[in-house]
Amino acid sequence: MSQLFHLDTSIGNPNQLLKLLESENSALEVREVIAVFGASISQPKLPKLHQFQLGDIVTQGQCYGVVTALNETDRPITITWDGNNNSEPDVFAYTLDEIRFLGISIIPQLVPLKTIVELPANITIQLANTKFVKFHQANTFLVEEVSEHHLVIRSLEERYRLTKELFPGKLFACIVDIAISVQVPSNLSLIALKNQVKLHLGMAKAVNDNLSCLTAMKKQQLFQNLVLKLAGQNYDTEELNEVWSAVWAEQIASLAKEQDLYKFKLSERVFRQREGLEIWGTIVGLNVELTRPFQIKWEQGEVQNYSLIELKCLGITPLKPIIKLSPNVAYQISEDGRYFKAWIGFRTKGLAKAWWRIIKKQVGYLSHWQECFSVEFKHTDKRYECVVEKFRQKTVAKRLLTLQRLAEINLEEMPR
Repeated sequence: MSQLFHLDTSIGNPNQLLKLLESENSALEVREVIAVFGASISQPKLPKLHQFQLGDIVTQGQCYGVVTALNETDRPITITWDGNNNSEPDVFAYTLDEIRFLGISIIPQLVPLKTIVELPANITIQLANTKFVKFHQANTFLVEEVSEHHLVIRSLEERYRLTKELFPGKLFACIVDIAISVQVPSNLSLIALKNQVKLHLGMAKAVNDNLSCLTAMKKQQLFQNLVLKLAGQNYDTEELNEVWSAVWAEQIASLAKEQDLYKFKLSERVFRQREGLEIWGTIVGLNVELTRPFQIKWEQGEVQNYSLIELKCLGITPLKPIIKLSPNVAYQISEDGRYFKAWIGFRTKGLAKAWWRIIKKQVGYLSHWQECFSVEFKHTDKRYECVVEKFRQKTVAKRLLTLQRLAEINLEEMPR
């Protein structure tokens, strides 16, 4: 569908399309089309009411738009909403849940006397009486009748009947009956409310700050400011509450993917020591609105929610990413410094054997070298690695200084 037309039949309009809609020439003979030449017959399937296709006209309340893109992301349907004379059309991508929640529906197409189709230029049709008709330019036709297998279309001069399989054209325009009331202003639609909420939260600096700032009190304050902003506009209070909750949750989930909450970040590893054992887990959920906002999945498969106080009391701490001081030296440390692991890598087993005792005297007890075949098991850029199992140095600062000095040594050559 290339355009949307709002045709006001109460006002004189020289538009050729309006003339076509107003004409009722019953004397035109129905000419049967039996073949089409010069155009590909493998046209896209005609739109179905139960699914979205490119070009579908959609509606939400008194808002109308066109499906302008379909993709395989989590927001598969993009709709360009019809703008007024003073603004550009709004373009939004929606999830299927949002489509259902907002009540967006497809306007029926190929409706008799309300749908205009276009036949392309330079095609030739063959009639049942063996005559040929060639179209040198694109022509528009009004859909007059629709049956299970056939269409009857007409222009100001001609009327044709052909099967849907032979139809070589495309949908061009559809009449949309928009009810206009000048006495009582209508309520803001769900789409308009959603746009207002998104704009309000987007302009609120607090929503772009750290997640820890988004308390229940801050949420209520932002909502009250929105209500003041909408003063003088008509809207359904229940709809506003629903839209606010949905958009707020969406914003929180989006921020949780980008920001940390008290240094805990989504998908990052956490560490805990219990009875001398090291226990590992992954942050799988951050919901600042819950009393226990941190959801952790432990390696044993158990999933639990924690408050910040519980994390501190249980000694659960986030792990920082592995840091490479050189191609041969890497380390990882927890946020509280209780976990500190370092790896020394070597290109060959011979180098590992030659350097092992020398490095042991500098950093502490080393494990025997392990051969790392897979990238996922490598911490350095080298094939053979030793783990510093116990540091000589007691403080984190001294350990880092020792590793930095080791990183400056050329471990690619035999020691002298």
